[in-house]
Amino acid sequence: MNIKEKNGVKYCSFENIENLGFVNHGFSTRVGGVSKGVFESLNVGKTRGDNIKDVEENIRRIADAIGFDEKNIVCGKQVHENKILKVTKENIHTENIEGYDGYITNEKGIVLTTFHADCVPIFLADKETKAVAMVHSGWRGTSKRICQKAVKAMENEYGTKAENISAAIGPSIGMCCFQVDMPVIEEFRKTVDFVDDYYKTDENAPGHFKMDLWGINKRLLEEAGVKDIEVTDICTMCRDDLFFSHRKMGNARGTMAAYISIK
Repeated sequence: MNIKEKNGVKYCSFENIENLGFVNHGFSTRVGGVSKGVFESLNVGKTRGDNIKDVEENIRRIADAIGFDEKNIVCGKQVHENKILKVTKENIHTENIEGYDGYITNEKGIVLTTFHADCVPIFLADKETKAVAMVHSGWRGTSKRICQKAVKAMENEYGTKAENISAAIGPSIGMCCFQVDMPVIEEFRKTVDFVDDYYKTDENAPGHFKMDLWGINKRLLEEAGVKDIEVTDICTMCRDDLFFSHRKMGNARGTMAAYISIK
């Protein structure tokens, strides 16, 4: 993963996705915007309570940095489930889709967008069918195997073969900081039979554990047949200079977004 900067705006990109050549993609940081106070500075979430004009300017700036048309953003209210929406040009200009945490498309120009402040962003791009997906995978979505649902949706809708997908797991809360209790682990055990390989006891908090969402999602993608997977090494909670973190900041914060579009 690389951290890039254009006109003071910093964002993250992945070499394996970029090298495909037909995709614009990126994950925003909190650096390079105009928002103030707890939203400083590149907040791209319109529902956080920030000044809307500031948010719109921030979105314009990140769109210019990454290279997409902000007028073509498609996004909505995420619900920590595993439903995937097929997006077409009819959905352009739509920002109020509700009930989906993943989007797929094979149409040029559409900007699939998910919002994050510790949850895992997962980028998918098929080099053969030129289809893409953008996924929001918190712990609930991860336990419900949403990344596999996205791969299956691409297979069903576009004829994608998993081995042709390049995937990237973006900045989010790392195992260093993601503390869970036994009920969360038990929830995972219902659906992810290998979860015991991806947590350890938190020595500083009896009865609590540290969980590796990056590792779980990588293995889920591998199970689905994806071979080319790039994984971040940056924890959003550790790097609050670069990212907003719900675990660290609570609700008084901005939000980042993950964007992917076909050129």
